[in-house]
Amino acid sequence: MKIIFALTLISASLLSVTAAAAEFSDIRGHWAETSINALAERDIVNGVTDTEFMPDGVVTRAQYLKMIMEATGIKTVDYRYEECLDATASDWYAPYLQAALDAGLVPSNMITGYSADVTYEVDDTGKATSSKVIYHGAFNGNLPITREEMAVLTQYCYQYTRTVLTDDRQEVDVNIANSFSDGDDISDWAKASVSQAVNNRFIEGMDDGTFKPKETATRAQAATIILRVLNS
Repeated sequence: MKIIFALTLISASLLSVTAAAAEFSDIRGHWAETSINALAERDIVNGVTDTEFMPDGVVTRAQYLKMIMEATGIKTVDYRYEECLDATASDWYAPYLQAALDAGLVPSNMITGYSADVTYEVDDTGKATSSKVIYHGAFNGNLPITREEMAVLTQYCYQYTRTVLTDDRQEVDVNIANSFSDGDDISDWAKASVSQAVNNRFIEGMDDGTFKPKETATRAQAATIILRVLNS
């Protein structure tokens, strides 16, 4: 079975789904039918219409970021001008991206033209009391997300929640990523997260032993991973 990462919606909003919507006509017999129905019945996902889920449709970076943050319980924050990369106040995903940037959940490798400025607040003696990082560049939220990018966001959000709640930091053999026949194609910056996500059983490779890190994820593949993250 192919598996990839977390689910997201084609529409910008995440609307409530009735139990009847679990009867999507285009997922009958699909390998991810059980996962999609399970999420629909829990009011977590919706279709592109009342009767169609479009399981093989693509997932964008912004859509996935929203879903994995909600799956791991990471709250949004208000958009701040000039602190949210290329997102504007009118972009539906801006509160998610702003929160992810504040928490350091977007790797620099996913930011085109990346740079960062660190500002400090100081007390009367000149001693730094706090700091803030402001990132510059483009997140390109409407681009389809790749499997390795999805692995990184999945693991970053999952580990962030674990660390905040339990101070539990995972140690994983990064060579897990190299065990795939196309492991050399996984970007160096993504290998640790891919290894951790595989170790956590959120993500698996393809039936032929590859990982296909640069391939874009489908809605069905994403749904399978979101369900695994929620069940964890």
